[in-house]
Amino acid sequence: MISEFEKQIYNNHLVASRKSKGEAFKLKKDFSNLEEDKVVSLQKLSRLFNNYPNLIQEDFFMAPHKLYPDESYYPLEFYTKPKAIKCYTQYRKQLEIQDPDSPDSLRRLAESLKFVVRYCVENNLQLSEYEVNMEKSMPCFVQHLKDHKINYYTLHSLTFKKPQIESRILDFIFPDFYEVFQKTKNKFFASKKMKEFAKQAKEKISRRLNNE
Repeated sequence: MISEFEKQIYNNHLVASRKSKGEAFKLKKDFSNLEEDKVVSLQKLSRLFNNYPNLIQEDFFMAPHKLYPDESYYPLEFYTKPKAIKCYTQYRKQLEIQDPDSPDSLRRLAESLKFVVRYCVENNLQLSEYEVNMEKSMPCFVQHLKDHKINYYTLHSLTFKKPQIESRILDFIFPDFYEVFQKTKNKFFASKKMKEFAKQAKEKISRRLNNE
């Protein structure tokens, strides 16, 4: 017997495997005859995701396909090994600095801005207050960035300046923060689609929050 969360994990793995090859997919619904080795792997992955809720399953399962596309298949068991975490970390670093005008970057930016809107509404904030809003003596966006709720392009879209936080603290959380911040800033301002999208989105968000 597996949990609903483990069923979700199974299907997220299935989707990543099929998407990486450009194949159609159908979510699995009947788990009554699932092989024992897969059940064990799902239990291990369930513990992993519960212990590290900031791991993004979509990216976790897609990571090795993006880094090593010549491999045809990565079974569930692969993702229970340390190499899977290493792949995920490398892939996340690639995503941080990927082409801002790519469809994936624009999708991720749109999703992150929706998160910012929800957060501002829930905390009665104007958009201009988001950058300086504090939680537990630290700007809230730092935790949001760490949890992958937003990314560096989100910061540039909201015209963030140098974070108002001690460098030693920021360096401890993100060892390469300033390097990535500057690199993505240069890419953002050289972009065409993202820069225009961000400008329009920021205006719409500001108007919405002003009317809340």
